[in-house]
Amino acid sequence: MITMTHEVYCTGTCHYRRLPVLITGMALFAFCSFFLVRLFPQWVAVWHDPRKLLFGLLPMGFLSFFAFLGAMLTRYYLTDFRVELRIDSQGVHYGRRFYPWAEIGSLSGRGYRGRLQLLLHRRGRLVVDRHLLTDLGLTEDEYSHLMERLDENIGGLYPHLRIG
Repeated sequence: MITMTHEVYCTGTCHYRRLPVLITGMALFAFCSFFLVRLFPQWVAVWHDPRKLLFGLLPMGFLSFFAFLGAMLTRYYLTDFRVELRIDSQGVHYGRRFYPWAEIGSLSGRGYRGRLQLLLHRRGRLVVDRHLLTDLGLTEDEYSHLMERLDENIGGLYPHLRIG
């Protein structure tokens, strides 16, 4: 049986209490809600014609989705919502999600605003890359140091894992 010490390699936080989040959320909510209120009476008036009702459902659904997204962003700003990142010997913890090393295909970095943000790719066919955003990101030196430590300590245990 292999015993591993629990070692933390990287931590970070993504805060939603930033002015662009509030502006985007309020603008989305206000814009979409305005058009929802304007379109809803017209949409209800054509309830007897299934074809018009169906064609009206598409813009109503689109506007409802983005109004909800705007409301959620505004809520995140007001409640100081944050997502915590922790990379340790067990895997990657991001928010409420946990990705064990056995399920991760690769961990790399991507430039964003002059700093590097981590990108996690899970194993399997139908998976979506997960951007592990943090407020500050990593400098080139921090990123290379993290990748070296992970390659030394984790890379040998999981041959499928591509680091860096």
